[in-house]
Amino acid sequence: MKQWKEPAKTVLLNLLVLTSFCLTALLWSNQPKFQFIEPAQYKESKPVQEKQLEELVTPESVIFHYGQNRHTKANATDGQYRVIVQVEMPKWIFLDFAPYPLTTDKWEAIAREKQGVEIRFRSSVPMSVVGRLVTIRDENEARLKSIDRLWLYYEEEEDVVYALFISTEEERVMRARTSISPKDLRQSYLPTGNAMPEQILKVVGPPRSMPTVEQRYALGDMYYLPKNQTRMQAFRYSYHTLTNDQLIDAYFLDRTLVRQIMERDKTLIFTDGSRSILLRSEQQAITFTDPAFQPGGQELTDEEKVKGAVSFINKHVGWTGDFHFETIKRSYNEKDVITFRQYVGAYPLVSQDGYPIDVIRITSEAGQVVTMDRSLLDLDRYIDNHEWIVMSGPELYQYIRDKQLADTEQITNAYLAYETRTTPEYVELTPVWVVEIANRANLYIPARVQRGGGQAHGLE
Repeated sequence: MKQWKEPAKTVLLNLLVLTSFCLTALLWSNQPKFQFIEPAQYKESKPVQEKQLEELVTPESVIFHYGQNRHTKANATDGQYRVIVQVEMPKWIFLDFAPYPLTTDKWEAIAREKQGVEIRFRSSVPMSVVGRLVTIRDENEARLKSIDRLWLYYEEEEDVVYALFISTEEERVMRARTSISPKDLRQSYLPTGNAMPEQILKVVGPPRSMPTVEQRYALGDMYYLPKNQTRMQAFRYSYHTLTNDQLIDAYFLDRTLVRQIMERDKTLIFTDGSRSILLRSEQQAITFTDPAFQPGGQELTDEEKVKGAVSFINKHVGWTGDFHFETIKRSYNEKDVITFRQYVGAYPLVSQDGYPIDVIRITSEAGQVVTMDRSLLDLDRYIDNHEWIVMSGPELYQYIRDKQLADTEQITNAYLAYETRTTPEYVELTPVWVVEIANRANLYIPARVQRGGGQAHGLE
């Protein structure tokens, strides 16, 4: 038996080797056909218009104070505004900041009796951003988070120009020394605004429920109304709409992965399984969502959050018009809501007809964009325009009283804007007074003065 064991092993080994050769030959002669998979094609968005943060954060207006309760106002389209904001402001230097509590009497004296220049922003602006517009030689950012007004005033007794950095949101004021000489303020800046429309200063007092002792130190907000009638243009603009292809190329990395879903209510959804665009065709607006949140390594400043939002818009379709930074606020779920509002000339757009072409609104978390709401409409060129005579501040107040629309003591702000109305052919821009009232929805009052002494102004 043993004599057959070795020959059997040899035969078995030879069979295994032969089988191996046969299998190898089969593999070489019958190779599978591999298909080359091309890498995903990432398509760059083609922005309509890119902007930098400095272009989006600019003062809303410049107020010139002459004492004896006389005030004038320059808007962004006025040459006097450009002289102060673009020529003079970059030269300003501020140092030696200190808290400056304002009693009601002291505040009234500065606002109504002292000569000065007030730079008003559209909302609270981070101090680090203000530091891009002027020179701040102080670690002031740690003491004041943001401001909505920068107020230069001449202190006669000391013969010096001080600056107040005012934060209505924080109810705090910081005073600083300036590089501005009394001569520059009185002989250069103030004459610049002398011929501008005169304004009525309206002070918003502290809530009536606040104790009297606290009221003495409360910083009341203020706004301005034109003393006389003004003129504005009413426009009609043609427009075009962003296409589905533009949206897909702008918001998705690989268009081959994008699927289209039609909801029962005709809402259209584009998604690649992660990101999505909800397109509301009846409003010509979209909501972009990216739920893939990546936790950040460190806390971001408000400036960094706003810059991140600006960068995102630059890379995704861009700015379809003249937008300006409006607000950054914390939402109920602790996310950051950043809003940019569209302007035509010096006036903001407001929308009520279901076509929200007035704002781009971004919600971000730790600097990453989570959602964005924006319009698909891009104003193209104006078709025609008509000049309107706009009612003055006193006429506006009288109209509100006559129509019993509100208690004028409860008004916290009033400003002129363009209300939009969208038709299949054009967008109509109509001058309106936007009246903000404490704890109530805004009033939108057509601003045109009725001719012939007939019915009261607007709201027919």
